[in-house]
Amino acid sequence: MFITFEGIDGSGKSTQARLFSDWLTKKYSNKKILLTREPGGWMGGELLREMVTDGTLKHQWSEAYLFMLDRCEHIAKVIQPALDLNADIVCERYHDSTLAYQVWGRGLPLEVFDTLALESKFPVPDITLFLDIPPALAATRVAIRGNIDAFESEGIMFMSKIREGYLLLAKRSPKRWITIDVSHGTVEEIFEVIIDSILTRGYFND
Repeated sequence: MFITFEGIDGSGKSTQARLFSDWLTKKYSNKKILLTREPGGWMGGELLREMVTDGTLKHQWSEAYLFMLDRCEHIAKVIQPALDLNADIVCERYHDSTLAYQVWGRGLPLEVFDTLALESKFPVPDITLFLDIPPALAATRVAIRGNIDAFESEGIMFMSKIREGYLLLAKRSPKRWITIDVSHGTVEEIFEVIIDSILTRGYFND
């Protein structure tokens, strides 16, 4: 299974992806479970991650090209080999992040990214968990956390566009997407909702 976690900055993706990976590891002790992330989830990828998060890129397509390059290498070196071994993969951010941020956030054309994903043979996730949160609340959480990157510093209006993109993407592929309201509840309570939602869909019931 290929499971992705999506959401605007401050939605808790890293924490919930890690908890879910731990849950899978305990449930399937004899199976390989891979926890990874984008950008930078492959050896050498941290350089690209730094380039897209430090805010110094100028050309309107530079971010998009780097994200797509990062994904191609991530798939070739990490994701596809794990899929070939029948591993369960948990990935924090994937192609839907690029769509939400570059199309709805930056105004670039959706059809270009759809074509590139198809031509590049990007594996499609089996499940995409969208952690939905009001941008104002997410911004508060990011401020408390500190170490704000270039995307997080663009403000609530920018994140509102990203959230709108995610909501529309979820409607485009409803069988794949599971939307989780993370605006209230503890980390543990939200994780319980995630597990219940996945099990209700019929996944991991064996």
